[in-house]
Amino acid sequence: MYNPIQINRKENMMYLIIREIHYKGIDNSYDVEDYTNDFDIATDKLRGYQLINTKKDTTYSILKYESPQMQKEVA
Repeated sequence: MYNPIQINRKENMMYLIIREIHYKGIDNSYDVEDYTNDFDIATDKLRGYQLINTKKDTTYSILKYESPQMQKEVA
């Protein structure tokens, strides 16, 4: 059944560029370096971060994040 109030999943999608720093003896740290709603822009940003990275203990990756949807009951 079509629910016009339901938020479109694509509009709800966000791509996070994550920086991971690897440590010896302790847990790695993770930071959100950047974000966008466009997958193509996210891959371009990721490639840029990877190209300028000179630290061997640091890696970058993309994490697809979908925020929780709020369902409203229609009477």
